[in-house]
Amino acid sequence: MSSKQKFLLAAVILIAVFFRYYQIMHMPGGLFPDEAANGLDINSMQSGQLQPFYERGNGREALFFYLLWGSVELFGKGPWQHHIISALIGVLSVLACFLVTRRLFTFKIQPDDKPGQNRAINIALLSSFLMAVSTWHTVLSRTAFRAVMIPLFSALIFYFLIKTYQAVEFKKRLLYAALTGASFALGFYTYIAFRIMAPALFAVLLWPLFGAVRQKMLWFQIKKYFWPALGFLFAFFVFIFPLGKYFYDHPGSFIGRAGQVSVFNPDQYTFNGEKLHGKPPLGVVLPVVMEVTRKQISGFFIQGDLNWRSNISGQPFLSQLYSPFFGVGLLLATVLAVWYFFAPVKKEKYWPFFLLAVWFWGMLLPVVATAEGIPHGLRTIGVIPAVFIISAWMLYEFGALIWKLHKKLWDRVLTHYKDPQWLRDHTLTPPRMRIVNLGLKLVVVCFVLALTGQAYFLYFVYAANSPENFYYFRSDLTSVSKYLVDRCQQSVISGGTSTKNSTYLVVDKFSVQTPDYLTSDPKGNFNSPCNVPYTQVDPENSWELQNLKPGDEVVFTQSSVFDTKKFKQYHPNFGLSLEYRNKFQQSIMAVYKIK
Repeated sequence: MSSKQKFLLAAVILIAVFFRYYQIMHMPGGLFPDEAANGLDINSMQSGQLQPFYERGNGREALFFYLLWGSVELFGKGPWQHHIISALIGVLSVLACFLVTRRLFTFKIQPDDKPGQNRAINIALLSSFLMAVSTWHTVLSRTAFRAVMIPLFSALIFYFLIKTYQAVEFKKRLLYAALTGASFALGFYTYIAFRIMAPALFAVLLWPLFGAVRQKMLWFQIKKYFWPALGFLFAFFVFIFPLGKYFYDHPGSFIGRAGQVSVFNPDQYTFNGEKLHGKPPLGVVLPVVMEVTRKQISGFFIQGDLNWRSNISGQPFLSQLYSPFFGVGLLLATVLAVWYFFAPVKKEKYWPFFLLAVWFWGMLLPVVATAEGIPHGLRTIGVIPAVFIISAWMLYEFGALIWKLHKKLWDRVLTHYKDPQWLRDHTLTPPRMRIVNLGLKLVVVCFVLALTGQAYFLYFVYAANSPENFYYFRSDLTSVSKYLVDRCQQSVISGGTSTKNSTYLVVDKFSVQTPDYLTSDPKGNFNSPCNVPYTQVDPENSWELQNLKPGDEVVFTQSSVFDTKKFKQYHPNFGLSLEYRNKFQQSIMAVYKIK
């Protein structure tokens, strides 16, 4: 890499850091209950229950939780303590996108091929930049969901795989093969959608062997990669063993939520207002799959996920400034991949596009095979590196094409003169080319500034001033949790006891996960008097509270404020004691006490 390219890579990483860490203590505004559920598993870890998989919420792979645990031990329990870990993974994913893109486009290029190496580095810089300023990936990087690890591990798998192919020394080939196997195994500890990487990887690995058979070079390939293959398998089985043993002991945990949202789940279908009994016929499933695919693909261009935890609500996953290039690139990459599929010997150079197509369409299957919340930004997370690689490739080729066309047209102009060599000798051509080169650079700068500005506005202005965004992360629950902890600590300091039997928190059983976690003892001392210092009450049953006495408090959250009307009807002696409002002047907490 040249000094200029190293500088640009550093700039891209700094941009990624900025978009993932700027105002991290304020955006997102709270810890959503699903994020807090991760924290409840951290509580289990603090109690000594160390597992590769936790059953809470239909089952959760645990690698992400161990990283969160380190942050909690250092900084305590709170929203930003979780979000800084997902943000770090997001930054590393941007770097991994650069690494795999560079290797992908130097697959059959010799180290001394400077133009080819330079082209690969430039495409890699562009792909990592697109990922760095992507609002879709920024939102996911600032949301503490374990799925954020999929882009990182999927990129590392293909990076180490290509390094294995390119390695000349036996020891390096063996090392990279082992790292490929380790990355592949660790990916299964991230999120259930990663499992589709298994057939995708083996398609990329095994299909070239058909070409070796036709070339009568199969034995040569086996001898060359026998030991690296063993290294891959050894590393894979070492790292997958704890999770594999857990699923062997708990076979019902392997499917989890996938069966609930599957297009083959009869509960997803109703006919004449009645649930379908038995597996739906293929004639019913196929139209659903086609419609889900259409909506999901359109999410890249027109309207993306409405969920603020997965996307800027309603915005397409890709900026309109380059989404058309992605569309053309995806079509072209798919065509080249199919060409390679039918002619792996003659079209060996198209193997990188075969990898990209398998990566994209394979990791899209977890969405296509479900029928819930489409287009789905979180479930599609596995395609993220492939999407930006394809977009960058097509953008770069478009720019190169424009430059070539200009040179060709200018050469034609010169041929109309009697002595074109005289023109060249008198430096008429270089100034013209310098002007065009400067113009192209100016277009690139404007493109970079426009993308960066658009991303900043959408996340740090539009999303930061959208009350729906804060409610989607249930920011009210963070404020409520802090109040509950402060109330208990003041009671203990003044010589009282825990407020668990004098504080009633009106919140549903799903949302209570956030205060359950945020009010738990930071160091795992769950016998502390201020550990979860309240009694949870379902909102629909709050009016049934009995034997309330002076000093008792009934705390309503933003989602249960509406239930105060019925509560006051049955408890006229209770009045509003304290109310919190957010910056949008919405009531996010109401405390009622005896007047």
